[in-house]
Amino acid sequence: MFGVWALASCAAIQPAQMRLPASFTTTEITEFKGFKGWNTGKFEAGRYNGSYQRSEDRLALFETWIARSGKARFAIAGPEISSTIEARCRMRERAIDLGHGMQVTTKPMAYGCAFEANGRPIPARFELQEVTGPGTAAYRYERYGEIALGGEIVQIRSVHDLVGTPNGTLTPIGYLFEQNGRPVGALELNGSPELIVPTGTDPGLRRTITVAALALAVFQDPANSSLDD
Repeated sequence: MFGVWALASCAAIQPAQMRLPASFTTTEITEFKGFKGWNTGKFEAGRYNGSYQRSEDRLALFETWIARSGKARFAIAGPEISSTIEARCRMRERAIDLGHGMQVTTKPMAYGCAFEANGRPIPARFELQEVTGPGTAAYRYERYGEIALGGEIVQIRSVHDLVGTPNGTLTPIGYLFEQNGRPVGALELNGSPELIVPTGTDPGLRRTITVAALALAVFQDPANSSLDD
């Protein structure tokens, strides 16, 4: 009897899910396969595929002045991409350790990618920053950014709200993609990354969102890093 109850209880426990916009009534979900905690590998995401490498580092001077950094590279091929798009990404963050588990960020996290095609730079950019101050919550790590690629400009913001609970997450559970304030896609990060777009999304916009989602999938957020443990 206890075993049956335990199985029923486990079945009732569902993984936390990010809260999606109400406008996402009919969507298509694409899983990024190949991101099971590895720092190098190949991935597939629907009709897109490619490879990635990433690393993170932490340097501390007298265990007081802390510098966190990260690097990532990826290549992606698929619809609306003539050959491949390659990206080189970097992350920087600075902090002071006050002791007793307390730190003060002196240079907020900044993450950005530069893009190439066939070995030549292309007019595209991806950027993501930690945002603090008025209008942001002091108890969570909020990130905002933007991607410009192929004539599309898409804004990016972290999502901390969960389905079925008023409690949010300290670090991003996913990201929302917007154009002119209108949601056009989302990335779920709890488990294998999943890209969610409304059914009928323009192919060019889908490509740009997919590249942004990949840049976020390879991103090792310092707020989640085990290097401080």
